[in-house]
Amino acid sequence: MVARREFGRAANLRRREPVKMWANPFDGAGNDAYSSRYAPYEQSPDDELSMGLPALRARSADLVRNDPIAYGILDVICRNVVGTGPRFRSTHPNPEISDKLDAFFSEWRKVAGWDGVSAWKQVCDGIIHAANVSGDVLVLWPDVGDGTGPRIDVVDARRIDTPSTHPEAATCRLGVGYDKYGRVLGYYVRKDADVSGGADRDKFYWFPARKNGRVNAFLFKRPGIGRPRQSRGIPLLAPAIHDLKDCRDYRRTEVRRAAQAAKVVTIIKTPDPKAIADAFENATISDDSDQSLDQLLGRAYGNTPDGTIMSLGLGEDAIVVQPPPVNSGFGGYIESINRAIAPCTGYPAEEVFRLWKDINFSNAKAIQLLSKAATRDWREDFSPILEATARLMIQYAWATGALGRIPFSAELYAHKWSFDEREWIDLAKEVKANAEAVQTSQRSIVEICASVGRNVYEVVDENLAVEKYEAEQRAKLGIPKMDPKATAQPDPEETKEKPEDPSEDDDV
Repeated sequence: MVARREFGRAANLRRREPVKMWANPFDGAGNDAYSSRYAPYEQSPDDELSMGLPALRARSADLVRNDPIAYGILDVICRNVVGTGPRFRSTHPNPEISDKLDAFFSEWRKVAGWDGVSAWKQVCDGIIHAANVSGDVLVLWPDVGDGTGPRIDVVDARRIDTPSTHPEAATCRLGVGYDKYGRVLGYYVRKDADVSGGADRDKFYWFPARKNGRVNAFLFKRPGIGRPRQSRGIPLLAPAIHDLKDCRDYRRTEVRRAAQAAKVVTIIKTPDPKAIADAFENATISDDSDQSLDQLLGRAYGNTPDGTIMSLGLGEDAIVVQPPPVNSGFGGYIESINRAIAPCTGYPAEEVFRLWKDINFSNAKAIQLLSKAATRDWREDFSPILEATARLMIQYAWATGALGRIPFSAELYAHKWSFDEREWIDLAKEVKANAEAVQTSQRSIVEICASVGRNVYEVVDENLAVEKYEAEQRAKLGIPKMDPKATAQPDPEETKEKPEDPSEDDDV
């Protein structure tokens, strides 16, 4: 009984306790009056893309066509990533075979595109540009059958779609076909390039991802953060579309405002307004007359272009209307928007928008390192296209006899790709710093060569080849080899103690 009474008391105490309102442990997940208006609906990656991707592509393409800032972003990325175009170099142990492969690729790269006129660089630029605008692009390696080798075809992302007649939606999402394990089998491409209509709108090609043991079609996605099982890529400028649009509208408004402010508006003030009314009362005007007020009053002011001095009537005054001042914060706003947009590109704002004001050697070096990292990511994602191209070209060169009658071996696939590397900001400082880093074991020669896109072993081979050629030519001409240590004279200025130069960090 006592236990029952105690239990009842405890229950009553619990009932009398006030109800506690537990707040969400994450501020970003709060449901207060302000946060409740921010309630995005979460879906699967492909469901989200199916709803938003067409609008993102259309708006991104419009910005690139009509906005210089958006176009400049893509231009910077293409210049950094592609440059003059990736260069193929065979590393076959037989120099004769490697030279033939290099010559074969050098000839092929002149007309590498499916259209028969686009060079290798133009094809690579087109892939990067299309991937940025649309989020991804389909790359194919068809053989035109003219004996010149395979060509590279680039398919617009809008043509990749799921046919309405596909039996199982689970095995094909947004034009990408999958097997039961989730591996990519191939891609559906509309036959009609005009995706908005046409007789062949509902007719599709099927391009398998692999064919005859090699890559046949590859969906190149723009590098960036995506979600697992996301079938398609997102345009580069998707997070910044509204900022770019607002910035473009603001620029145009300010330009029109400044143009209006540059015009001189003059108002003629007369001391006798009754004279104007009398002029109208006494005037005889036919219905088809084109007489103006100025003609009725017997004077003509006309338009007043800049620099024109007007003649006024007796007693009249000219009042010049002062336009409102131009917005002094225009430049600062544009720069702040540019810096907000820059993270979408992966590159620093100084690199993307050429903001080189107040840049010295130290922060220019930091900007260069960040730009190299972004470029390296792009090139790493681009490597499957390069490897597929190299493998196919090597097979074709061997099959057509361009390498001579040799047995096929895995050594034929040995090759390297290289890109244009950015020049050093200050060559003398970089060389000195690298030499000191090697001496103090902070860096290796291998690492330094790799930082400029070179292979240390290739550099050594090239230097030895030059030394060998020099020795042969000297022996042929009877010129003795010079000892650089015996002939080098120290510069007296270099031996002097120099105070530390405080201007080493000056603007560059």
